[in-house]
Amino acid sequence: MDDEERIRKDVLSIVQTYGKVKGIPPLDRDLYTDLGIESVNAISILLALESRFHMHIDDARFIEVRTAGGLVDLVVRKPADKGSCVA
Repeated sequence: MDDEERIRKDVLSIVQTYGKVKGIPPLDRDLYTDLGIESVNAISILLALESRFHMHIDDARFIEVRTAGGLVDLVVRKPADKGSCVA
């Protein structure tokens, strides 16, 4: 399993934990309208991603993301100048 595949699996697991979806969440569905993520759960997702991947995610960038696939991209394409790392 390569890094991006592992990241995708972990991100989807986090989204599944806080969303109202059975099974693996589709990458292209809206987190809020399709997957039932509420604002409190979105904060929990943000904190879980930061904890799992040992990185800081800028709040403004996180708010712009609307899909699980967007969250995967956010983690995979983290800003190199922020000193973030994926473990």
